[in-house]
Amino acid sequence: MRKNIFLHFLNRDTREIFRVYDIFQRPDHAAILRQPLNAAAILCEDACYAPPGFVLEDDIAFELFEGQSAYLRTGLVKLPIRERSLADYAEKKRGEYSPARSRYSGLFDDSRLMSLSSYSDALVGRRAQIGPAIIAGFEEGVDTNAKVWKRIKENTSAEVIANLRKTPAILADQGKALTWSIISPHLIDEATPMHKEMRDALQNVYFKEYCSEFRLILLSDVPHMPELFFLPSERKVYSFRRLKVFLDTFGGSVLFLSASADFIVRMRRATGFTELFDAYVQLANLFPKDGDLAYQVRRTVEKASFKWDDLAARRSGALSDPTAIESIEIADACAELAASLSTEHGLAGRGKGSNRPHAARSTRHTGVGKLKIAIFVALEEELDVLLKQLDFRRNASGGASGSIGEIEVDVLCPREMGRVAAAVEVTRYLGQSKPKPEMVFCIGLAGGFVEANIDPGTVICCDTVVDLANRKVSDDLGGNANSKFRRRDFDCSKAVYSIAKSVDFDIDDWEKYCRNSFDWPDGRVPSLKEGKIASVDEVVASDNHRAKMVENVDKLLGVEMEAGGVCAAAHRFSVPVSVLRVVSDMADPSKADDRWRSAGMKTLAELVKRLPLGQVIELAKNS
Repeated sequence: MRKNIFLHFLNRDTREIFRVYDIFQRPDHAAILRQPLNAAAILCEDACYAPPGFVLEDDIAFELFEGQSAYLRTGLVKLPIRERSLADYAEKKRGEYSPARSRYSGLFDDSRLMSLSSYSDALVGRRAQIGPAIIAGFEEGVDTNAKVWKRIKENTSAEVIANLRKTPAILADQGKALTWSIISPHLIDEATPMHKEMRDALQNVYFKEYCSEFRLILLSDVPHMPELFFLPSERKVYSFRRLKVFLDTFGGSVLFLSASADFIVRMRRATGFTELFDAYVQLANLFPKDGDLAYQVRRTVEKASFKWDDLAARRSGALSDPTAIESIEIADACAELAASLSTEHGLAGRGKGSNRPHAARSTRHTGVGKLKIAIFVALEEELDVLLKQLDFRRNASGGASGSIGEIEVDVLCPREMGRVAAAVEVTRYLGQSKPKPEMVFCIGLAGGFVEANIDPGTVICCDTVVDLANRKVSDDLGGNANSKFRRRDFDCSKAVYSIAKSVDFDIDDWEKYCRNSFDWPDGRVPSLKEGKIASVDEVVASDNHRAKMVENVDKLLGVEMEAGGVCAAAHRFSVPVSVLRVVSDMADPSKADDRWRSAGMKTLAELVKRLPLGQVIELAKNS
């Protein structure tokens, strides 16, 4: 599965930041947008996304879509709105943008609005509220570790930062749009040297809302627009430059990047076309250097029966799209090239019906092959959250299945608590599963220990599971029965915590999304903590019992009831385990089912959903 793409380069402010309007005359400016738009349309899994304002407010972008209307007509480009219709959207925007009407005249053009409104398949609802997000982003941004705010924090005075924090909220109260041309005149003069960085921060906050809600990444290396505002990207794959390197090896750049939207839409319906760009995605991951990528593809092209050079010569100077017959010929040639590349490099085919059996046997751990993990949850309520948050489906075995990105997932759920039930279920699964999963994730709820200064909602990334279920019971001199823990420690994979704390994971965006979406109380923030957790066979709601565990095991963060069994079973099959538990109570007499059971599990599921699982698997296997 590929990624869907946010069309950041269509935004007027983005192109102003990079002075595209100043450097290029209108025809050249328009040409600069056409090729990356086609590249995004070719690479995306289902669709590309852009706010309708990107199209309405800018003459060049609007004219581009007039010529490439097939993208809107078929919904290959989506325009997300919160309002019921574009008319409602325009009415709201016209009020907000009235102070800058001359600059955003397209928003006030009824004919443009009617034209765009006719593309019903392009319109899609969104939940994100951009204005409040910008207000919150500017108020809180300098307090985070987000890279986009780093230079602003280091190079501005407290007075400048205070002014920056409050300006969007003041403008919003006045009913004004939170765009740079309206914000910047309200910043104090001392802020001027950092206007570039502040404008970048605005782009980051604005675009991130769409990227987060729709799981989008940006197309990198777009000509003359080098920066991505610290937004999600995969430069090895979703790069205009890298795609062009790939296409140039067989003369496909002009054919595809300069084509009409009608031709690209038609080709996307051809299996061979899909297979070829699935192959590109995997090859780009395998060969991160442009020269190596080009060399490997060129070797295969030279052995192909279809003569790509002849097609390029035949199409040289052509002003029209390939004919229907030529399109079929090109689709077949794409299929041949994709099959040859897949055979040569052991690439995975799409779906279970792939006609390339070597794909299932591939041992390349690149993050794009058909790798598999298993997720263990004990309770039905935990399973229900996974089904909803991860869009999984129940299966006949009583668990569930689905995928997270390119990683296949089996979910195990015995529907009862305890180490024994967990060990039996995981042993049954690993004994039958072919191939075995790369990892087992044990996730669910846990009790936190006040001694560890841990709060409800915190996700514990366990580096060690301390199994305390076995105890020796003996009589003391007075005839009283005393019990002593016989602990057994299981080492867990630390890959999730390592990656979640790295630059490859946007932890600030995860925290913000969970706060806004899962009923987190004001002032509380999701967080990760790495350390030990106890695994026992009883529900702990006792201060005395908790104190005994803390006394016997140094630096325990909390307690749960299944990880000991999961680790014991997985250890027998040499499968690494990652244990992730979210604190839902404090393992004390006040223990009760409350809001944290639901909010905590949703927060944990969202973490798993966002993880780059290919990297987690690779790190777990190499550590």
